[in-house]
Amino acid sequence: KLMEINMKNLTNNQKKAMNLFDARYIQMSDWADEGWARVQIKSLIATLVDGGWDEKSAQGTIGSLCEAGMIVEEDSGNYIVWS
Repeated sequence: KLMEINMKNLTNNQKKAMNLFDARYIQMSDWADEGWARVQIKSLIATLVDGGWDEKSAQGTIGSLCEAGMIVEEDSGNYIVWS
């Protein structure tokens, strides 16, 4: 899976976030077998806040995961989270 390859290059904070996203969204999505989920940004932020981040840190972590290619913004405004 993409997540296994890219997780090596992520910080511990990013890995923790991706593990939360994987458990909450990817494993429960209709596309779990393909290793991705479509999620709204407010849901991603809420997941991290529930996981102990403050809102600003959650936004920064999501931004860094976008830069790493683990999260991709769609034209629709939704985000694709890869595993």
